[in-house]
Amino acid sequence: MPLPLTPPELADAVLLARYPFLPQARSAIRGHMQDNALDIVGLVEAEWLEEVRERGRVRLIESIIHKNVDAATTIDIHTAHGQMVESLSYLYAMLIVCASYDERLLARWAEGESSRADNLFGTIESSGNFGILSQTYLSDSRQEGDNWWIPMIDFIELCPKITGRYWRLPNRPLRGGWVEMSPDVNESSQQRLARLIKERIRSELISACRERMEVMDEDFAANLAEEVGRVVGLLQHQAITEVSFTATNESDWPPCLTEITTQLNQSVNVNHVGRVFLASISRVMGISQEQTAAFFVNAPDFSEETTRYQVAHVFEHEYTPHGCGKLQINDCCPVSRGDIGDTLCAQEWLNHPLKYLRIKQRNRHRDEAAEAKPDENQTPQ
Repeated sequence: MPLPLTPPELADAVLLARYPFLPQARSAIRGHMQDNALDIVGLVEAEWLEEVRERGRVRLIESIIHKNVDAATTIDIHTAHGQMVESLSYLYAMLIVCASYDERLLARWAEGESSRADNLFGTIESSGNFGILSQTYLSDSRQEGDNWWIPMIDFIELCPKITGRYWRLPNRPLRGGWVEMSPDVNESSQQRLARLIKERIRSELISACRERMEVMDEDFAANLAEEVGRVVGLLQHQAITEVSFTATNESDWPPCLTEITTQLNQSVNVNHVGRVFLASISRVMGISQEQTAAFFVNAPDFSEETTRYQVAHVFEHEYTPHGCGKLQINDCCPVSRGDIGDTLCAQEWLNHPLKYLRIKQRNRHRDEAAEAKPDENQTPQ
């Protein structure tokens, strides 16, 4: 379901600066550009806007380095200057992402900005603003006492993107086509709803950025090459250091396992089958529960508490990893899609990732033993 065609009116300049990703904030951003006689090139090159660009870099770096982006800022958004800096820094960060044409960076940036929104929305004071913000991204919302209710159609669309029992419709109170966002153990009803809205914000950010990528002028993108190189380099370094793989030699891994861990590390939303497979094969491979949970830290919907609970459930009930057929049907096999040409996977008898793992380990140990064996034709010294 798309965003409401006409979002609720929101004229508060402070809120528009705090949430520059809102559709209502587009006119405010255009206003800041017009008031300062700026165009996009000026935003990138004008010397007096270095404060804006620096704030934009900070926003982007936070998205890459931190799973939960710090919502705090030293910019005083209660002043006209602060509102301009905060609004245009958001635009500048988006331009860097678009100029990179890098899906990994796009995913990280969208996750960072939507996480920031989640944190802020969940704690905003009950002054009526949260209702306006929720109705900006949902077809409707209403509050009864301390609890929020939303139309079932919105919940059904957004909940599959979040893991956990709470987010399954049979586990939610339902009345007259409305779903109650009742509080959870550690979160209020408002925080639960903010978590759901986060999914809509992330998808809208990705969509908007991809549209800009399609029309971005190559010469303009070249002006941002230095910024893009710095940020992409940081992203690559972060990807290398974030996941600590265990004693199992990564070169032995089947392509499906490699792809799933890579996707999670790049903040791509892996489906339920892929996640269960990763946890179950980690158990068989002797990877600890803590190390298995670490694979999921960059998942778009990561919750440490939920992840630890679900990983423990897989380990305690000794789940068996899915076979190739199940993984192929659920789009978890890169070989079946033609993304990877693996001769071992092409063998008709290879119908399970564990077979792949055992064969690769056996071959590696055989090769290592052969290399260690003395050459019988060599004359002793």
